[in-house]
Amino acid sequence: MNEIQKKNMLVFDTAYTYKIICERNISALVTAKDINGYFDHVWTVHAVASLFCPPSSKLRYGRPIVRELNKKHTHIEGKIGRFYSLSWFPVLNFVLAQIDLILFLMKLIKTNQISIIRAEDPLFNGILGLILSSIKKLPIIIGVWGNQEAIRADTKKTLSPYFKWMWLERMVERFVLRRADIALAGNINNMDFVLSCGVKKEKTAIIRIGPAIYSKHFIEPDKRECGMKDLRSEGVNGQRVLLCISRLEVLKRVDHMIKALACIKVSDYNIKALYIGDGSEKDKLSKLAKKLGVSDQVIFCGNKDQDWIYRIIPCVDVIVAPTSGRVLAEIALGGAPIVAYDTDWHKEIIEQGVTGELVPDLNYSLMAKSIEKILKDKDYALKIGSNARERTLDIMNPEKINNVLINIYEELFALQKL
Repeated sequence: MNEIQKKNMLVFDTAYTYKIICERNISALVTAKDINGYFDHVWTVHAVASLFCPPSSKLRYGRPIVRELNKKHTHIEGKIGRFYSLSWFPVLNFVLAQIDLILFLMKLIKTNQISIIRAEDPLFNGILGLILSSIKKLPIIIGVWGNQEAIRADTKKTLSPYFKWMWLERMVERFVLRRADIALAGNINNMDFVLSCGVKKEKTAIIRIGPAIYSKHFIEPDKRECGMKDLRSEGVNGQRVLLCISRLEVLKRVDHMIKALACIKVSDYNIKALYIGDGSEKDKLSKLAKKLGVSDQVIFCGNKDQDWIYRIIPCVDVIVAPTSGRVLAEIALGGAPIVAYDTDWHKEIIEQGVTGELVPDLNYSLMAKSIEKILKDKDYALKIGSNARERTLDIMNPEKINNVLINIYEELFALQKL
């Protein structure tokens, strides 16, 4: 094969639409993939972005939309259907839209000398990535940023709406992962899942999300802009503050902060419990808070951008983390004391009594006791918050992580030259 002249990459990632990326100021999740200029250009594809348009909207149909994020990053959004006139036949229309997207990307790969493909899950994104990788004879990297099997065990459902049966979803995961040139996992817990799918260990690597974290989260807490004004705008006036940053979905167990709050001796504390995020469970959470007699203490702040979040984290008394992904690293960098369930990857940052309070999974009454323990002991709160930040700075060091990732890419490019 001829020597690669440019390092250009195509990424399949359906985590966030272009609109959400801009509204929440989370473009770093996309732009970090160029590794500080290692890649000449990166194209990121959300294959079904128009799914989030209203059902009656004509914006759900048509050709892919191409937008420039910056000089090194282009964002492409696919459609849920190719033709508005075929909206009455959604399955056929979806297939036609995806075929159109694949043909569009095949031309893009050729025109722009794309040299590697990356997909950010082993299901829908992985299938599209594997199709193009096979057709264009390019190496493919598959990212796994959750323990898929653990999630299925918890929800008793498939992860993807495109799969009806768990056995079929598992089969596709294994098929895609075993054909990846490299499988990446965000932490040890996620890597356990990758290896359980039969992927050889030498074809895997743990790549933590440090480089994709909004850069201001790395600023020392006492050097950040003060977030007290932001908290006051949400109705906090001198109360002790609990904070949960999460999508408001059943999977995230967000109801457990309200349940824990109801267990705390309210007469001893003046507490406000804040949720940052939105989701289908919001109304149920409001009803639960009313049922448990704490509705006057719960505040739903909605979605906030990263600037708002990084300011307020050091100002709160306790962070409550029932089930957290990337957010756990962000809050730990803020130096606030954390109470987390012992689930998923939490123990990789939270060590009981050292970097936080690690509570047995689903035990919200013990979560309440841990919250009280922190509220009662300011020195302990400062110690575990500071320790959590130091540990997170170490394991989420962007430079170290990027160096590992560059070595992986270099090895793949070297194989292409043979």
